[in-house]
Amino acid sequence: MTTQTQRQAIPQESGDYRLLLDRLCKAPLDDSGVSFVRQALTEPQLLEQIDADAMLEVAVIAQQHGLLEQALNIYDRLHDRFPECADGWQQHLQLLHLLGDRRKLAQVRAGALAHVAPELLKKSDNQAPDETPSTSMADSDITAPFLQLRSEEEQVRLFMRIFRGREDAFARQWVNRREEKQGYVPVRRSLQAVDVRDHLAGHRTYGIYLLDHDSNVYTGVIDMDLVSRYRDRAMAKKHRAAIRRETIYLHKRISFLAREAGLCCLAEVSGGKGYHFWFPVGEPVAAAAMRKALQQLIGRLGEDVECFSLEIFPKQDKRTGKGFGNLVKLPLGIHRGTGKPSSFVMAADRGRDSQFDLLAQIKPAPPATVLWLAAEKQKTPVLLHPRQAAMAAEYPELAVLENNCAMLGQITASLRSARELSLREEKILLGTIGHLPRARLLLHHLFAGLPEYNRALLDYKISRVRGTVLGCKRIHRLLERGGELPCIFEGDGYPHPLRHLNEFKKEDVPKKEKIANLEDALLCLKTAIRQVERFM
Repeated sequence: MTTQTQRQAIPQESGDYRLLLDRLCKAPLDDSGVSFVRQALTEPQLLEQIDADAMLEVAVIAQQHGLLEQALNIYDRLHDRFPECADGWQQHLQLLHLLGDRRKLAQVRAGALAHVAPELLKKSDNQAPDETPSTSMADSDITAPFLQLRSEEEQVRLFMRIFRGREDAFARQWVNRREEKQGYVPVRRSLQAVDVRDHLAGHRTYGIYLLDHDSNVYTGVIDMDLVSRYRDRAMAKKHRAAIRRETIYLHKRISFLAREAGLCCLAEVSGGKGYHFWFPVGEPVAAAAMRKALQQLIGRLGEDVECFSLEIFPKQDKRTGKGFGNLVKLPLGIHRGTGKPSSFVMAADRGRDSQFDLLAQIKPAPPATVLWLAAEKQKTPVLLHPRQAAMAAEYPELAVLENNCAMLGQITASLRSARELSLREEKILLGTIGHLPRARLLLHHLFAGLPEYNRALLDYKISRVRGTVLGCKRIHRLLERGGELPCIFEGDGYPHPLRHLNEFKKEDVPKKEKIANLEDALLCLKTAIRQVERFM
């Protein structure tokens, strides 16, 4: 499409901007698409005729096409017209974090706090440093650009040292919004520093082919993606609690298993539909060994969750010569399909400096660790981290249940990290842990971190625990989880989580999951009626 054709394609009549927005959404990520988007954004009345949601959509489109200056200008116009739009401030802050513009970041954050409640801004952005522009010409101001340039060069070298792949090729991400397709096109040369700078700045998005010419890898990856049926907005909203619970559980579990196995693990929000867990090594290791080591690491973890799928890279042991091998998108770039930046979870904030501070502190695992893990035929016990060991020593029942029951593990991980607990999750904890001899001590330990923790009320709820232990089927129904049960027990009998504990393994529990005592049932019914009457 020529420039003349592009200008003719842009609607000129006042108010006819929905057609233009539709064309912008379908613009391909090639040179013609970038040129069309750039030309469309010069239309003077466009940003004055559309609402806040449409302006946010246009800003994302500009980011997807690498037009970051135009995206920043759109956010500025959005703040002028709709200063109460919290999403606009949030996305503006995220883009400035990615670009590392700390001075502008402080200014925008100050403007956001003047119009939006602080709790509407994400916690990671609350840690943006306050910087007051200096008007004096001190030596530090004169040398600052040179120091910044040297710092960026060091960051690029660090990035290329950790995230290495095939020597003679890499890939560029593309998106065709019109046909709703995306993928990668090979670039048949070595990845250069200038390419990494473009990737980190958001102008282009690149990926690496993991296997080198000897079928060795410098890193392995576990790809954690939201399964397709939960990517629909309505479906995701309906199952938001399950998605949140499984996200926290997988992040905590994979990070813990990697640490105990001696592997370096970098959890990254991919900017797309999930997370990437990177496992860099100090020296190249055989792709087959890396793949087997990661399989050994996660074991049956993928069967414990329903909302996410786990995929291990590399998928192949050797290069066949028919293709370029397995590919993974490089971190700290913009996903061209969503326009969202990626970032490492454990960094202090999403700013570039904080992200690279984290990378500078990591210690890639030695190849011997990967080879040892790959050679293990059965899962062997590992030494626990001191904090985990202390918890396991003081609360051994919780340690066993969290490690062996995926559902209880998800609930307790979410409780500790997000400090949230739904009524159904509370019912599950009371109906399982509440039957243990040390139930009061264990439950108070778990609930104490909740903002609404009430010791007397919890004591009362524990005292009302009756009947049998909640069974696995009942727990899965409460959590709205379908499919087959992942629980495995020795022998037959009524399946419930407490059977993972030695003292409950041989206990003959009735198969019914109802309150046996009729008086207790009547009391529970009366209590429920009173609670309903209070709300009426």
